[in-house]
Amino acid sequence: MKFEIDKQKDKTIFKLESKVLGHEIAADLKAELIFLQKEVDNQFIIDLADVTRCDSSGLSCLLLAERMEREKGNKLVLINVNKAVEDLIKIARLDRVFDIK
Repeated sequence: MKFEIDKQKDKTIFKLESKVLGHEIAADLKAELIFLQKEVDNQFIIDLADVTRCDSSGLSCLLLAERMEREKGNKLVLINVNKAVEDLIKIARLDRVFDIK
């Protein structure tokens, strides 16, 4: 699993560099998100520009990240979401949970 982290003063952007957000990388991604989000106290953003497919395991990773941010009193932001991935999020009715920009 490849990713990039851009820590700025007011936000941290986690850019997943994978075409598929699925069960193949879910365990590693969850571990990385837990580690990263524990040390980040500013706006956490997940950039999904490279992701073209997502499955339920991928949604589970995003939900974990959202819950961790909510527990800190923050809102998780998803950016550059591919239409197919956004459609899946809407089908799962998670568009009310995530802030998609």
